[in-house]
Parts: sequence; structure tokens; C-alpha cells
Amino acid sequence: MHALSLRTERSELWQGRMGRLPEEITSHAPWDIWIQAVSVGEVGVAGAIVREALGMEPGLKIVVSSFTEAGYERASETLGDVCGVMPCPVDFPQAVRRAVGAIRPRVFVCIETELWPSMLQEMRRNGIATMLLNGRISARSFPRYMKIRSVISGLLHGFSMICAGSSTSARRLLELGACKERLVITGNAKYQALLARPEPASARAQAELMGIPPAARVLVAGSIRSGDEAHIIQAWKALETRFPDLHLVVVPRHLENVTMLQRLFAEQSIPFSLYSHLQEKGDSHTARVIIVDRIGPLFDLYGIASVAFVGGSLAAKGGQNILEPAAWSCPVLYGPHTENFEDATAALEKENAGGLVRNGQELADRTAHLLSDSSDSRAAGQAARKALENIASGAATRQAEALITQWAMKTGNALDYSCQRSENR
Repeated sequence: MHALSLRTERSELWQGRMGRLPEEITSHAPWDIWIQAVSVGEVGVAGAIVREALGMEPGLKIVVSSFTEAGYERASETLGDVCGVMPCPVDFPQAVRRAVGAIRPRVFVCIETELWPSMLQEMRRNGIATMLLNGRISARSFPRYMKIRSVISGLLHGFSMICAGSSTSARRLLELGACKERLVITGNAKYQALLARPEPASARAQAELMGIPPAARVLVAGSIRSGDEAHIIQAWKALETRFPDLHLVVVPRHLENVTMLQRLFAEQSIPFSLYSHLQEKGDSHTARVIIVDRIGPLFDLYGIASVAFVGGSLAAKGGQNILEPAAWSCPVLYGPHTENFEDATAALEKENAGGLVRNGQELADRTAHLLSDSSDSRAAGQAARKALENIASGAATRQAEALITQWAMKTGNALDYSCQRSENR
């Protein structure tokens, strides 16, 4: 992105956070649906639902807001051609009131567990229907929410409809105060969006950029969090001499961890290249270890992986999305801490595609087996893809149906998308 364009986008973002929205958005008010997708993950969910909804009702006026800079950029790139995209105001009454008055939506949507009290109160004060889509309460967050149940209960009980991502999340939402009669289980739309996302050409471009030969084997360690690094290094030291054609691509979850990764690999005298240097053609030689210091390429990198390890799971961080490699039919390994993705872990285990490792040595052993046994590796990848297909089937479609039903009720349109395939609780 050019510097001028970046400055313009950041200026729009900060103005939007104060509730001062772009004229290209306010001039099209009132909007049928406003979807709040706070960051990159929620933008992916919103995108799947938006495209399904527009496929059913092409004339819908939908605007998606995002709060973080990365989320706003992703929404602009992926959704700007099909719906409105705007910054999300901070949850202060004045900023919220200004934005709601400018947008005047008929239905307002929260994604997952982004419950902003001022926003919801202002919507409901103006008679705007509110929905929670892809509702998700993880095992890690549930005890924290229970401590403030008196606050959370009122927010949840006021929703016109809640679409829970799993039966486990539905049970937790009910315990926190959601209305049973207005809650349905639809599945997780984040996973449906993954099914069609792989683009082999983009994956090949990543391999070419990093100088990795087509026949080489690759271990991608994605979404690495603090505490995972030592295990990754231990595994690499066990694998690098046994598999001379193996490359390791390390992708930290947060860019501020890049410096620490560089230091740790340097301390172990392990040569590495920085992705940004390869991207800028600054390196004349590519090391077998590549540290990715850019946001964005991880999903495509899973497309070149012979084996993928998903981080935040050896360190006690709750894990990251272990089904992203599965979209590429890639064998998936992960640590014991996947509390944030219980449904995904269960789906993999049901198909015997689970790849639990408890430390760096187990990561090395499982990786070595998969690299040495092509039939087992292929079967593991196919089972992982099947697990994704099972858990993803129709989730975004069902949530789009529920969304359109709420919109139709507010506008008096004679439509019935009643989530008949959803399991009511």
C-alpha cells in the first residue's frame, strides 16, 4: 500500500472511531444491515455471511465495520466490492450515537463475543433489531464471563436472535443469560469460509518468493505465540539433518515477537532468512529457516506445507485456528492447549485426524513420521479436510437465513428464512 493511501486509511479509521463516518457511507443511509466485525478474524466470518445473504437477497444494503487497522484493511480488500465498509466507533455514547444516527440500520449484528454495551444500548433504544452471529464462548473465557454475569446477562437477553457456533457455546450462552427461545445452533461460519479459500496459485507464488524448490518438503509453524518458540527450535534441530530438503517457515502470531525469534535462532546458531528481505529481493541466499515478519501470508503458506503445526497450543494460550491447514488437506499438528477451538479439535479427532503433540520432541517425531510415510501423510491430510467439511457444512448459509429473517420482520417483507435446518435449544 502506498504511503499516501495508508495515511488516508488511518485518518479515516481514527475519524470513524469518533463516529465521524465517510460521506460515501452516510449518503446511502438507511442501511438494511450493519455488521460489526471488530478485527481480522471477525471480518472473515462476516464475509462468509455477507456473501451468502447477498446470494439470497441481492438488493440488501449491508455495511461492515471494523475497529482494528488490520481488520479495516482486510474488510476493505475482501468486501469493498460487495458491500459498504467503514470504521467502527469506540464504545463511547457520543461516538456511538453519532454513528448510529448516520447509518440508521434496520438490523445490527455482533460477531462471536464482541458485546459492546453502549452500542447495543443505543441500537435497542432506537428500535433496531440486534443479533449475535457465530456466537462463541470458549472454555478459557467462560469463567471470566460468569464473574460478570449480571452485566453479560442483560446484553445477551436483549438480542432478537443468537446463532451459536456449537452446542457447547450454546449451553454456555444460556448459562450466561441468553434467551432459550431466541437461540439456535447454526455451526461456525468461520469454517465454511475456509472451504473455498485455498488458491493453489497463491501458494506456489509464496514458495517461489522464498526460493523453496517445488519438490522440497516444508514444515510451517503458524501463529506461534510466546512459549512455543523453544519447542519449535527443539523440533527443528532434530529434523534438519535427517531431512536435508526440509524447510521451516515460522510465522509468529504477533509481529512484535519477530525480534525474539531472531534472537533465539541466532543463539542456537541456526541460519535464517527474513520473509521481508526475500520479498524485497534483499537476500542473495535463502536459509532453510524463514521467519515471516509480515501480516497476511500465513493461510497461503499452509498451502505449501508438507506438515503444519499451529501455535498458541504448546504455550498455554488457548490455540489458534487449527482448521486453516485442513482447508489445504494438510496434516495438522497442535499442542494440548486448544481451548479456544474445542469444536475444531473435536472435529479432527472424530475423523482420526488429530495431531496432538506435547513438546518439541513429539513435534519432531510426528513430523518425521509424516515426512517419511507418504500414504499416512496423505490420509491425515484428507481426514483433516473431511473434518473441516463436516463442521463447516452450511453454517454461514444458516446464519444468513436467520439474518434475512430478522431484516424481513423489521421491514415487513414476506420472507421466511427460519433456520429450519438449525438445531433449536
